[in-house]
Amino acid sequence: NENRIFVKTGLAAMNAGKIRKGLAELIARSDLAGKKITSTDLSWKIIPSLNAAGRMGQSTVSLELLISESPQERNQKAAQIQAMNEQRKMFVADGESYTARQAEESLARFQNKLCIVQDARINRGITGILASKLMQKYNVPAIAITFSEDKTVAVGSMRSCRNLIATDFLDSFGTDFFLNHGGHNAAAGFSFNAGKLDAFIQKIQSMLPEITLDEENDSLDIDAELPADYITPELLTLIDKFEPFGEENPELRFISKNLAVSDAVILGKTERQHLKIMFDCGKYKFPALFWGEAARLNNDFSVKDRLDVIFNVTRNYYNGTITPQMILLDAQKSSVSE
Repeated sequence: NENRIFVKTGLAAMNAGKIRKGLAELIARSDLAGKKITSTDLSWKIIPSLNAAGRMGQSTVSLELLISESPQERNQKAAQIQAMNEQRKMFVADGESYTARQAEESLARFQNKLCIVQDARINRGITGILASKLMQKYNVPAIAITFSEDKTVAVGSMRSCRNLIATDFLDSFGTDFFLNHGGHNAAAGFSFNAGKLDAFIQKIQSMLPEITLDEENDSLDIDAELPADYITPELLTLIDKFEPFGEENPELRFISKNLAVSDAVILGKTERQHLKIMFDCGKYKFPALFWGEAARLNNDFSVKDRLDVIFNVTRNYYNGTITPQMILLDAQKSSVSE
């Protein structure tokens, strides 16, 4: 509704060069200068950087970046924000490491209805991100808890799914349990005296028989099936008409069958390596990224195989050139003969 109009109008202004100077500094540092900025770029690069200052307890730095009239100050604030965002990423990775085993064990403890972790080493600013990652990984509502520096207050975030209303869940503890709590259907935050942690867990366990989650849905909604000769750079022009994407207006999702794999390489040096595939679509060779799925090459499929794939289409910027690329969501060897 009107939120989409606000975003669409704002993006049009930004892409016409009407950008607040402090924001332009951050955009340049995010390697987006001179590129067509989309809602996805803002959601994944710019907004997390601005939010990082607040998560690190220094929200005024973002404000100062946006209102400063001094180029030197804007440059210094943008650099500071980028450094805090990198620190935020490190804190998230640390939090995942601290709680990995606990998260797995909590699923059985809470009858596969909730995932709850708590550790004093979790940075207070990233409990929401950690809860969101756990929710996405296990597809159950998740809670991440840490503690104040003096260990007297437990501070937590909840991210919910499958129609469990986060605020209703917290409200069920009564009016005098929390020091404060609030949020909305899918996300909430809270704090309580640390001495109540056992009571918090016991209360949740007593509530388990009453907690009902909607059935898991592993299906993907597809907007269109594209034959190979429809997979051309003009797809970007079509997709732009549906921007901006976001809540209640997800990115277009396509399926194509029997695409020929002309090349495939593994990317990345970490444990979670990625796969870059080149599809022969007839007139065009079309690149695709398959995040975290490097192990499938030469196990599930190989070069010269044909695949059925589900994908989004995005822009790839490299050396000043803009090219379309697929982001694969699923792929399997085609059963259709050539």
